Amino acid sequence: MSEIVSAEQLKILSITLDAERFNRSLFLAVGKGDGIVVEVNIYEDLSKGYLTGNMIIQDDQDIYRQADLVGTERVTIDFQTPDQSSDIITKTFVVEEIDTSIKTTDYSSMLVLNLIEDIKFYNDLVKYSKAYTGTGEQIISLIVQDKFNREVVNESEKQSAQNVFRYIVPYISPLDAIVKVRDKMTTASGLPFFFYSTIVDNKFHLIDLETIINSTPFNVKKPFVFDQENTQKTDLESQATNITALETDLQESTIQLAIAGGMGFGYESINATSGKFFKTHNDVSEHFEDLKNAGMFPQDQNFIAFDKEFIADPSSVNTNPITQYDARIMRRIVTNPYTDVNGYNQEALPAQEMLYMIKNSVISHMFKNFYTINVPGILFSTSSIKATVGHLISMNIYRNDTDYNANRKIDEKRSGNFIIVSKRHIFDVSSERHTVSLGLCKLASRRIEE
Repeated sequence: MSEIVSAEQLKILSITLDAERFNRSLFLAVGKGDGIVVEVNIYEDLSKGYLTGNMIIQDDQDIYRQADLVGTERVTIDFQTPDQSSDIITKTFVVEEIDTSIKTTDYSSMLVLNLIEDIKFYNDLVKYSKAYTGTGEQIISLIVQDKFNREVVNESEKQSAQNVFRYIVPYISPLDAIVKVRDKMTTASGLPFFFYSTIVDNKFHLIDLETIINSTPFNVKKPFVFDQENTQKTDLESQATNITALETDLQESTIQLAIAGGMGFGYESINATSGKFFKTHNDVSEHFEDLKNAGMFPQDQNFIAFDKEFIADPSSVNTNPITQYDARIMRRIVTNPYTDVNGYNQEALPAQEMLYMIKNSVISHMFKNFYTINVPGILFSTSSIKATVGHLISMNIYRNDTDYNANRKIDEKRSGNFIIVSKRHIFDVSSERHTVSLGLCKLASRRIEE
């Protein structure tokens, strides 16, 4: 077992460039910083069923000319935890394009190659039409079975609320078809599903938001913390959980939330087959209160802030609170195209039709407050799915208090369990360092103490 001396320590085994037209693979990096690769970035995203990335190389071996790069080369990255306790993680990408080429000296150039996971490159070439019948989970599995040699891991503890339906793929790519099916799916409470890929395996993953928020963060016993004292500590545990940078942008935009239907929305539908008309208003604050009373959220983090007393009309003629406005109205024409099963735009009851809008409101609340943190990569170099997007991390931020010697208290708004919605792995190959930039959000917060 190798000795770990830093929370940013990196163990890249190899980075190779290959193509069917090559006689042999070209090794771009072979451990210990040897090779021409300067940096590799790999991106995970909860909304995408594939990974993306880029690679910076110092081309002093004339790879661009000798390999005749044309945008179909495969880049294979093998890496492992610094202590070699995990399995070797292998990810394969295709060079999507050469983003930048800068001549740095008479004998060298700096190249930036944009990378896309091989499964996505293949997906974009495939367009097809086919009818599927089943639940959302079943149809997604059938599409993957038809078009990809991959496994779908269903991590959800809840089933989608929509009845069995028929979906006809309208000559689009398999991943686009999966997105259409995923967008129809919600839990019975209107919470969304997510379909994504991770760096730790070559599988697709499906999970719902209720399952996510009721799970246990992988670092629950040792939350990440923004604490400048940690920068002075030399023990590995303090280094590994130290937040080196924290950034928040465009927070608390209630007007944008309202426009998206996150405070209240109107819904209207007419059934073209039966002629029935349905119209309703949904107060999202009441919906979340019902979810809280039903135990949908963990007891220690179940507060969703709604200022129901705010009167928007400056003249106070209209005294309706903000949640009573139809700031967004969705209108749908519903049909019953089949006699044996529901169609894609059909639900069993009008109330179920609103789950789509409730889902969008929930997503708007998730992203009302978005955090980006930078942390050392050691806890994210494992093959554990719990450390990927679609799962929780625990984070503590101290309150702003000028009395540094006072008993430091946790800031309830900025602390708690957060959903990992995006992740950027930054592999500094030349310096053998691994850091991670995480995009985080949460649906509910801890209640603020006096």
